[in-house]
Amino acid sequence: MGIFGLILGLAVLSILIYKRVPVTYAALAASLTVAIFNLMEPWTALTALFNGIGSTFGTYFPIFFFATIYGQLMSETGCANAIANYFIKLFGSKSVVLVISITTALLVYGGVTAMVVAFTVFPIGVNLIRKADITKKLLPAMIQLGQATFALTALPGTPQLNNIIPTAYLGTTSTAAPVLGLIATAIMFGLGWVYLEHEVRKSRERGEHFEESSLRPGSISEMDEASLPSPLPAFLPVILLIVLYILFERVTFGSYSLKAMNSFAPVCTAMIIAIIYLLVLGVGKGQKEDMVNALKTGAASSFGPLLSFATVVGFGSVIKATSGYASLVAMVTGLNMNPFLSAALSVTILAGVTGSASGGINIALSSEALVSSWTSQLTTQAQLNALHRIISVSSCGLDSLPHCGGILATLDVCQETHATAYKYIFMITVIFTLIAAAAIVLLSMLGFTY
Repeated sequence: MGIFGLILGLAVLSILIYKRVPVTYAALAASLTVAIFNLMEPWTALTALFNGIGSTFGTYFPIFFFATIYGQLMSETGCANAIANYFIKLFGSKSVVLVISITTALLVYGGVTAMVVAFTVFPIGVNLIRKADITKKLLPAMIQLGQATFALTALPGTPQLNNIIPTAYLGTTSTAAPVLGLIATAIMFGLGWVYLEHEVRKSRERGEHFEESSLRPGSISEMDEASLPSPLPAFLPVILLIVLYILFERVTFGSYSLKAMNSFAPVCTAMIIAIIYLLVLGVGKGQKEDMVNALKTGAASSFGPLLSFATVVGFGSVIKATSGYASLVAMVTGLNMNPFLSAALSVTILAGVTGSASGGINIALSSEALVSSWTSQLTTQAQLNALHRIISVSSCGLDSLPHCGGILATLDVCQETHATAYKYIFMITVIFTLIAAAAIVLLSMLGFTY
């Protein structure tokens, strides 16, 4: 009954969010549903929810705050428009899906956290689809193709948590099983690209266009080409963000380490420097008043996406406090099957329950019995490397169900809802990711572990 309560609670949360019920009310209803079927005192569940929201809000506030300001300034200074123009001229208006997804993937692979990427790419993506006259409801899926699939989990060496966590438990490296990673990359990106291009064509056949009314007033500005910065100044804040983030994350200054102070300090510090550059650029162009308004608008805009994200993570805290969750973990860890298949199923299920890919990996790998059941059957380093890659790729499948905090944040940033945009995200982040995971599991079971 406890496990049934978890499933029912997730269903309640997902359905209510899809029906555009505010996420706070949806989380309250789902938490009480979980509590009833787990014989949990209601206020114990609600306290877990509120505490989870509060701690998540405080933890992630800096990254949401600076990221939204950065995105607003990218728009107001014309940098986003200039980048959009550059890519349109370079690749043509028919390559919007490719440009947005590859740009996002490069940022993720360059070390920018997946949560930040949506804020960074949104103003660029909006101007690209605006110029190509593509409906905005497809933009979240275009971003997710580069944000939450191959660059996050499959590309060898990606610095994201999904690829780093397994190294601490399995003694592998971030480049483990590179060929399997590239195969998974080809499947996720190939299927995603073809699918989105197909949806763009269908959208045009239905007579859908980009609608300015779909944007919140003042969130993205349109500028004359003559007033836009040239490509180098426009790309410089993006380059600063990537290079400085990687530098601050990996370099210590004597005994001082930004990452040791706060896990988000490297990326936030890099953002602050990029923000200062954008402010100087804007003031230099005579946009002092616009820069002040951008700071105000960006700061105010950060709270909505952050609250949605924190609320869903808070619901995860309720789930973790139930007896059903403990039973589910025990059931998953007791799976007796091929280690590659067991790892894929374990991580996928746990990530789906928590709505978090890294959470699913952490829970699965923190179980010594589960990890031992896998590693005891694997006799070579190549097999361990394959296990690493399977765990990483499998984490991003069911984690992207409607209750995923990252999905909520991306939808809020893109000013869309589950009802308008989630079906496209579902194909990209759930279906195609699970197909890629199944492919590399099968190859590993057949002895291909490179």
